Amino acid sequence: MPAPFAAPCESEELKRRIAGMLQAVFADPGRIPEFFTEDYEQVTDGEPSDRARFEAHVRHVAASVRSLEVTVLDAVRQGAAIADRHVVAVTHADGHAAAIEVYLFGTLRNGRLARVNEVTRVLSGDAALRALARSVG
Repeated sequence: MPAPFAAPCESEELKRRIAGMLQAVFADPGRIPEFFTEDYEQVTDGEPSDRARFEAHVRHVAASVRSLEVTVLDAVRQGAAIADRHVVAVTHADGHAAAIEVYLFGTLRNGRLARVNEVTRVLSGDAALRALARSVG
């Protein structure tokens, strides 16, 4: 299977690929290797994490929510640089909902994400849910 971001594409297709990637890894964290390099690094709201911590975060979120939907609003790619603005809408196991907006700036290597810097903000729901966007560990 080719890496998801190996070939350049137009903006609408890029938005679909990013949304599909995020939906896939939160539905099945075992798919993380398809989209992220082994040495993946992420910084979310100033908090750094490595691949292991990122995987723990994804597994925690996947186990904590009833549903998760990603809408990519904007996406651009230039060479190995990729950026997007997306909204993650979650419904927790107890039924309460939240929406978090994410600004993502990433670096690709061999068609997979190698590094991401994110800034998040809560659009709706409890402001304490901002921690949902950050790694656990």
